[in-house]
Amino acid sequence: MAEHALWDFLDTRCRNVILQWVEDERLTKRDRAALNNKIRRLAQMDYALAVQTKLLAGPIYKHVYKLVVHTDRMLRPMLCRGPIDNETEYTFLLGAIEINWKLPRGSKEQAEANREVVLLNPDRRCAHEDIPQ
Repeated sequence: MAEHALWDFLDTRCRNVILQWVEDERLTKRDRAALNNKIRRLAQMDYALAVQTKLLAGPIYKHVYKLVVHTDRMLRPMLCRGPIDNETEYTFLLGAIEINWKLPRGSKEQAEANREVVLLNPDRRCAHEDIPQ
């Protein structure tokens, strides 16, 4: 199977929400490396296998999934299949950190709202690049 295309949501100021989250949360080099590793695996893996191996969890809310990354903190970037082409791409919608097995209040709903923005305006995303170390 070919690799999935990966996209990142852009906020109203055209900032990449995933790169902004990494900076805002001051993720460590270890966190960033683990995040890049899991994202690369997701791109290479069939959707069903990603869910079966628990790399992807969900849907946790409507069309929103979370990528499961265990490092010093429980990183949970939220994403969707597609939404332009559900078979060949994923779009990262929002970054989150789980604390005591709970996502931040409103994060799932915000991720779904971001997905709906992309459906109406596909230019509100950019190609995903590795997280800078």
